[in-house]
Amino acid sequence: MRSAGYDRRVTTVRSLSDAREVPAEGDETLLAALVRAGVAVAHACGGHARCSTCRVRVVEGLARCSPRTEPERAIADRLGLDESVRLACQTRCDGDVTVRRLVLDPEDGELTRQFTARPHKGTMGREAHVAVLFADVAGFTSLSERLPAYDVVHVLHRWFHLATTEVERHGGRVDNYMGDGLLAVFGADAPVDPLEPVRAALALLHAADGMEAYLRAAYGEPFAVRVGVHAGDVVVGTPTPWHRERDTVIGDVVNFASRIEAANKELGSRCLVSDAVHAPVRDRVRVGRQVELPIRGKQGTHVLHELLGLTDA
Repeated sequence: MRSAGYDRRVTTVRSLSDAREVPAEGDETLLAALVRAGVAVAHACGGHARCSTCRVRVVEGLARCSPRTEPERAIADRLGLDESVRLACQTRCDGDVTVRRLVLDPEDGELTRQFTARPHKGTMGREAHVAVLFADVAGFTSLSERLPAYDVVHVLHRWFHLATTEVERHGGRVDNYMGDGLLAVFGADAPVDPLEPVRAALALLHAADGMEAYLRAAYGEPFAVRVGVHAGDVVVGTPTPWHRERDTVIGDVVNFASRIEAANKELGSRCLVSDAVHAPVRDRVRVGRQVELPIRGKQGTHVLHELLGLTDA
């Protein structure tokens, strides 16, 4: 969509960071003009006002810049940016301006060159609505102290094999293994039925019961897992270097799911899910306690549901 009032003439964008003068044609944004001229400007989200990496300080000509768009205002408010700091991807000018890039040291420059050299990527990530599941072995530290190290590896290998099989059977994928825990994601690659993450969580509890019987027989030791599930919007991105690319999920949803899993220890429960997970499947699941409690690292209190089973089980 063209921005009225900002397409009358060719203007000049002076970049103090590069000692360059770049023409901005028609209703081009500052980012489009700079990138077209080969100036390395970080833009991790692909220039959609979903990040702040393209921000510049307008040294001269702020009055000639378009007002902040709603997405830009949201970013500026969140980061507390003053009026002279603008997102290059959202800013158009009706006269000459002078800017200084704020996110680009030599390392950023190299990363930006690698990024723009792969135009098929278009962005360093993409947004998706997902469910995130954390599963952790309860009492693993004590177990690892009592068993020989290779036996611990054997136990983890067996557990992760069972858990990964169940996650994949229900349309998810294991995003990461962390010590004795795993992070699984549902919906990152294609939408899934909102019941599938719940089915997977219950399947992990069932698999853990089998592991309990196995460890009792083999070692005389207990085995249990704690599971937490949350749903929301994340960025599916590639934070690793380009030659070691591996997509992962990034966002507050991941942290919240981890906190929900940890809350099981406090409540003495096995599986807790957030309201965001429970709401779309409330008529299809059986729950026990519904609790409202503070979550470490989060403001206020949050409602969690103790997952017991399915109504059609």
